Amino acid sequence: MSAENGESIIFIPTIVLAECLYLVENGKIELSFNDLIKKLEISNNFVPTSFNFQILKLLPKIELKELHDRVIVATAKLLNAKLITKDKEIIDSGIVEVIW
Repeated sequence: MSAENGESIIFIPTIVLAECLYLVENGKIELSFNDLIKKLEISNNFVPTSFNFQILKLLPKIELKELHDRVIVATAKLLNAKLITKDKEIIDSGIVEVIW
């Protein structure tokens, strides 16, 4: 991955990190959430991005069912970033460019 090599930056909405915590706590994925956070804190290429008022203002324009997905897509729009996802609704919406 180019971000791991220092070639690009990946913005990670904090709501995605909250979803990771939820999945860990409910046994859906196996990873150390604390290790994940520690790695993000020292990384220059994986940048947590907070939910803010600018993102909130974009939400009414994002026509997706899930609120979390709307926040993620609005974050990508605000940052003019491509989105890494396998979510079919997001991909099919065409709201943002999706890779991977």
